[in-house]
Amino acid sequence: MPSLALRAAALAAACLLSAAPDRAAAQDVTLSPQGGGLALSGTLLSFDGEFYRIDSTFGILTLDAQAVVCAGPGCPDLTGFVPEVLLGGSQTLARRLLPALLDGFAAAQGLTVLHGAGEQGAEVALAASGEERVLARFGLLGGDSAQGLAALQDGRIDIALSVRAVRDPGLRARVIALDALVPVVAPDNTLPAIGLRDLAAVLTGEIDNWAALGGPDLPLRLHLRDADAAVQLVIEERLLAGAQFPAPPGARRHPSDAALAAAVAADPLGLAVTLQSAAAPARVLPLRGPCGVLRTATPLAAKAGDYPLTVPLMMYTRMERLPLQARRFLAFATGGPAQALVAAAGFVDQTVTAQPVAEQGDRLAGAIAAEDAELDELRRLVAALQGTQRLSYTFRFESGVTEMTPQSLANVERLAEALEAGRYAGRELVLAGFTDGQGRRDINLRLSAQRAEAVRRAVLAEAPMFDPARTVLRVEGFGPAMPLDCDDTYAGRQVNRRVEVWLR
Repeated sequence: MPSLALRAAALAAACLLSAAPDRAAAQDVTLSPQGGGLALSGTLLSFDGEFYRIDSTFGILTLDAQAVVCAGPGCPDLTGFVPEVLLGGSQTLARRLLPALLDGFAAAQGLTVLHGAGEQGAEVALAASGEERVLARFGLLGGDSAQGLAALQDGRIDIALSVRAVRDPGLRARVIALDALVPVVAPDNTLPAIGLRDLAAVLTGEIDNWAALGGPDLPLRLHLRDADAAVQLVIEERLLAGAQFPAPPGARRHPSDAALAAAVAADPLGLAVTLQSAAAPARVLPLRGPCGVLRTATPLAAKAGDYPLTVPLMMYTRMERLPLQARRFLAFATGGPAQALVAAAGFVDQTVTAQPVAEQGDRLAGAIAAEDAELDELRRLVAALQGTQRLSYTFRFESGVTEMTPQSLANVERLAEALEAGRYAGRELVLAGFTDGQGRRDINLRLSAQRAEAVRRAVLAEAPMFDPARTVLRVEGFGPAMPLDCDDTYAGRQVNRRVEVWLR
């Protein structure tokens, strides 16, 4: 198998992950059982230090290296074998979060990180403390989210980093951090807030003057990322329901998030949408709905998904066995010890937080003030949740269905793990379902209860060791009784379709 440095250099020289060569040259091997028996011959596809994977006349087989003897030109050198893990995709994650995660992973394993072993730091080697012998290598490649996902599907990398959530039955998604899309302006711009509908109109060029937003009669200059940048595609998905739009005349495009933020900060007439983690030195604007709701991307709002433009940052892998070091790294990156590193890197961590129902006054006041408020349902809601506290686990859905979003599926796993660990033993969890305000109220009431039940079933399926006698899981459906945002935008409706978790 070619060395990781050679493969990383080849990919860097090609500039695009899609132009990369195969990860390993296929060669013939024969694997014979240690105690004798039927030998299997075929083409060696991979070896991860634990298992051989070969393409044989019986199909693709995975065999334990300790149980067989390898013979043939494709057999690896077991004495000098170094496990290799290749990652690629989003530069937002590769540059700003991944190095910290690798440092933390190495420390947890009792290893030393040797940076810069490859081209321009493209390779990170891990060695035993005080030694130079490399025990594992991690290759960090360039590209963007789309290129990383394509390389993962082709088998050229082990882990893809993405700021876009994609649905692919052949891939497994893991949320490693959260971020948020935020509107930004220059620090001396006095605009107090902007509505989602107005923000969408700015992106399409319908609004091109600050007067339309309550500002001076001056032209508005829109700043954008490159058209194929993952964050730009996420903006279109979240604010324009995935609709493609040409850049308005005079819009200025930028090759990186940092360049965009710097340009907006220096432009008194500029406005852009970017990730909150990359917004400085520009000023972030709160979102304002026509129903008077103000939303800021606080950590709690992002964790619960209450901020309508929350973005999950993902790691994707194929649905097959990964090398041992890759499995260990994924377990670390998505586990509790990594969350402090996530926060220190400027992203939102996923530690569970709680807020008592007594501190939900603003949400209840907004629900009462809504034009179509049903006071009977609100009374039932208050009675059902009296004395509880809301946990930051939240599950969201597409319109009219009970299918959860990728970030919500990650919350299913986290809640299942907490239940199996007995974290809420002796307590009651209320799964409270809500819908947006579209459609008939009686249908929405049924749909909200069905969504809460879908979450209950999904969590129980992920928690086979959970004892239901230890924690009560109760399902409630309240329809559109307590909207988090206005229903006049796609993003607002999306944030209202949810199941919340309340602890009593």
